[in-house]
Amino acid sequence: MKRDTTPQLIGIVAILVGILIIIYPQLVAYIVGIILIAYGILEVIK
Repeated sequence: MKRDTTPQLIGIVAILVGILIIIYPQLVAYIVGIILIAYGILEVIK
C-alpha cells in the first residue's frame, strides 16, 4: 500500500511547490535557503 501512495504524495507536493514558486518566488527562495542553512549546520555538528 505504501508503494501506491508514495508517487501520489510526491505529485501533490510537486504541485504545491510549483504553485508557491509561481505565486511567491521570493518566499520559496527563503525556504530553500533556510533548509540549506539547517542542513549545513547539521553536517558541521555531525
